[in-house]
Amino acid sequence: IINIKKIVQPFAIWSEDMTSTEWQVIAKEVAKELNDPEVSGVMVTHGTDFLHYTASALSFMLKGLTKPVAIVGGQRSSDRGSFDGGMNLICAAHYLKSNIAEVAVVMHGSTQDNFCYAIRGTNVRKMHTSRRDAFRPINELPLAKVLPDGRIERMNKILNLRSDKGKVEADVKFEPKIALIKYFPGADPAILEYFMEKKYKGLIIEAAGLGQVSTNEKQKTVWTPTLKKLIKAGVFVGFTPQTIYGRIDPFVYSAGRKLNEAGVCYLGNMLSETAYTKLGWVLAHSKNMEETKKTTKRIKKEDT
Repeated sequence: IINIKKIVQPFAIWSEDMTSTEWQVIAKEVAKELNDPEVSGVMVTHGTDFLHYTASALSFMLKGLTKPVAIVGGQRSSDRGSFDGGMNLICAAHYLKSNIAEVAVVMHGSTQDNFCYAIRGTNVRKMHTSRRDAFRPINELPLAKVLPDGRIERMNKILNLRSDKGKVEADVKFEPKIALIKYFPGADPAILEYFMEKKYKGLIIEAAGLGQVSTNEKQKTVWTPTLKKLIKAGVFVGFTPQTIYGRIDPFVYSAGRKLNEAGVCYLGNMLSETAYTKLGWVLAHSKNMEETKKTTKRIKKEDT
């Protein structure tokens, strides 16, 4: 299907051990290969547990993408009859020959060995611990359906297409002092104090419903005063939905309006993992709070 020009292994670790440092290494290696005129695309093999984080990070770190990048893994080990990695590699090879210049996760689209989906790196999530079709597109269609025989059916109208012009830049600056927090009933706002004490620069909070946390001043676990304290201290606070599908809206309930007035940045339908990687990238490029809010909140047409 393809001629493999080079195999590069900058490190070998479990995906749960990945950090932004590894994302930076991968981005630099990928950009270097993409800028070789003899290379038509790059495949990145990766453990599945945090594969979608890396896909999202690379989407921000690879600027001016002109060729396809396929992130590939396997849900089942190669000693099992249900091994999925082989077909995922085949479909990824076909994707690298396409005219789609996007960072995409290319994995099984069903439990059968009949097709894969190429899913945009900023809109993909691992939705099952063990199913072979665990990676699903969230709030948008896949970029394409890729069949093992090489047929590619484009499913998304908004695509970045292959180009012979320009070079890919690995813009890998990243602020590691950020956190992703899940709000839960009775959550103690002292959780937030810890991150402020540790001088974190930004927090992404998975809020309830349309974007709520406790704002009832009569409750011991009210979050509003602590959130105001963080924001006043210059800590970025962004809200994403726990529900995964759909979007949050600060103007439906009074709690949302209070939080919006406090300075919380509502991030629409952005995935929490994407918000996390995007915030780290944005904070490394901007120290101005309003600029950070504007850039982090910016949503592409395909995300609506």
